[in-house]
Amino acid sequence: MLITLMTILILGASSTGLLDYISDTQDQIKIVLQKGERRQEALASVKEMKKRTKARNKQVNKARKEMSKTLARSDATITDIDAVWDVYFAAVAEYNKDMLDLRFTLRDQLTRDEWQQVFSVDRSN
Repeated sequence: MLITLMTILILGASSTGLLDYISDTQDQIKIVLQKGERRQEALASVKEMKKRTKARNKQVNKARKEMSKTLARSDATITDIDAVWDVYFAAVAEYNKDMLDLRFTLRDQLTRDEWQQVFSVDRSN
């Protein structure tokens, strides 16, 4: 199980792809919404998503380094390893909550039609 968790942390925990998605969303908002206060509010929400995701990536790198240090110690115990995981999973839970809250904030800032245009699969229109 430890090997699986390390693999997730090392290979699958970064949010680089999400940053691309957030940038695409930001671009679509600029296309769909007219300049003005509503557009600025929506862009501010997306900017906060990007900021929070970058901070999460830093947290992941920190956890990766901390786990490597802990595992390199010959006297490391399961309690030491669990302590690193506890911090990591708490950060993941906080990030997920923040991103969900920001998504609902963005949803409230856009009309249904704007939401569909921003997040449509076919962006050729």
